[in-house]
Amino acid sequence: MINGLERYKKKWNITTENAIKPGLAAITAALEEIGNPHKQGRFVHIAGTNGKGSTAALLSAVLRAHGKTVGSFYSPGIIDVHDQIQMNGEPVTRQALDHVMCELSKVTTALTDFELLTAAAFLQFRNAAPDVSIIEAGMGGRFDSTNVIDPQVAIIPSIAKEHTNFLGTELKDIAYHKAGIIKKWKPVIAGPLENEALQVVKEEARQQHAELIIPNSPYEGELKLKGAHQKWNASLAYHAAMEVLGAEFNEAAAHQALAQAEIAYRFETAAPGLIFDGAHNEASIHALVETIQADFPDEQVRIVLGMLRDKDYEKVLRKLETISDNFVFIDFSNERALPAEKLFRLSNSKIKTIKNLYDILPVTADEEVTIVTGSLYLLSDMRKPGIPFLSEYLNVSD
Repeated sequence: MINGLERYKKKWNITTENAIKPGLAAITAALEEIGNPHKQGRFVHIAGTNGKGSTAALLSAVLRAHGKTVGSFYSPGIIDVHDQIQMNGEPVTRQALDHVMCELSKVTTALTDFELLTAAAFLQFRNAAPDVSIIEAGMGGRFDSTNVIDPQVAIIPSIAKEHTNFLGTELKDIAYHKAGIIKKWKPVIAGPLENEALQVVKEEARQQHAELIIPNSPYEGELKLKGAHQKWNASLAYHAAMEVLGAEFNEAAAHQALAQAEIAYRFETAAPGLIFDGAHNEASIHALVETIQADFPDEQVRIVLGMLRDKDYEKVLRKLETISDNFVFIDFSNERALPAEKLFRLSNSKIKTIKNLYDILPVTADEEVTIVTGSLYLLSDMRKPGIPFLSEYLNVSD
């Protein structure tokens, strides 16, 4: 489910399938009907298990610091469909999205929701003509609907086990999908990958005659973003900007942009004592736990957790239980959401409750920090109209 997309489908009488159907045939045919907007402009393509959104946002910040206009396509959104398509860091307007949806209403090829949104992004970027468009793959890469572009550079921040029902159960299988975004003669920048995945990426780069760039170390400058993993994401963004900008690249501008960048749901302080983090699989939860231990070594931690049923939720829960024995399990509105009761039954924590998303969370004591995590869709729901203002969760005033 893509929050807010239904409004446009109803307005413009667009019928789609709310399903995941990897493959490029439908999106290619649909884009052909509207003049192949994906063949216009310059692109950066990002695929990986974790770090895609952060790397995209960091790269956007660096490019804009060099005076470039930047389009960005994210998956999923922060609040709804509008922030999945951005221009210079700002969500697409309803007027602009209406314009592209009107054009897409004439397409006869049957599409899924995500294929429709991908096509909308390409149309918006054709209309707005940014200097660079950064495209985040939705799932996998090779057969993801975004993989119709010929990017100037590809980025693979990380590879871990995810979506095994679609991508395969072995790391090399998943790497095969991620490496599918590598294009002939175009460089690819990769983060610190496990050897099994790295060998797949190396072989794909060799077959495509693509230069493989692997930074030797994480970014060493200052960041507002918390966590060692963000240092690696910043390093990838820095190297990607060098490739995109060439002789225009300015080190000072890049460092300043990275130092000032803030990204929603990446260890974000939503209110005093309340942290939002979009970690949703074993690898990203591991990074979250390390960041919590580094930033809150002496505080009591309460975990508010809601997850999708197709994630490895038991491993995530066990990892989080190493730093807390106080959990609130949340039901939220997504057809893939795991019932909070399931997490409750699996949990070994001493203190555990189930809450509906629309209930006000328990007040946090001064010496306690609350971490809301498990799904970007949960965090998006928490910022929908009708949810109590965030400070009310902590009973603090502005």
